[in-house]
Amino acid sequence: MKIVYTLIVLLIGCLLAIQGSINTQLTTFLKHPLQGALVNFLVGFICLVGLNLILKTQIPDWGQVKIAPWYLFAGGMLGAIFVSSVIFFIPKIGVSTVLAASIAGQLVAASIIDHFGYFGLAVHPISAGRIAGILLLLGGIFLIQRY
Repeated sequence: MKIVYTLIVLLIGCLLAIQGSINTQLTTFLKHPLQGALVNFLVGFICLVGLNLILKTQIPDWGQVKIAPWYLFAGGMLGAIFVSSVIFFIPKIGVSTVLAASIAGQLVAASIIDHFGYFGLAVHPISAGRIAGILLLLGGIFLIQRY
């Protein structure tokens, strides 16, 4: 089952390349990266409201929301930074370089999070294989930019 999940996530990763490319074109049309990102998140918000209505999910318990630790709300801010940055950098260095570099950054942070079990997640110790994979991806970024 793990391979099926991995393949699904691989396909979702393909969507990120499409999303970044489309958002870059939207930004060209709208004339500013932050406007493109804003429209992106507005459309995403509408889609999520629609999905919640279709799936008949419950409205969040606002009492619980109010007492949640502040850092749990950083995900939306981090998503806005990511989407805005992708829109900004794709025209400058290309989709391949932007996504390869962002994936390398994600893997570095993910390896640290996994190794120490930050955010209450299960510990998955860093290994030589993980380090080698990250180093190979960094080498890939060099090759993508150079050739």
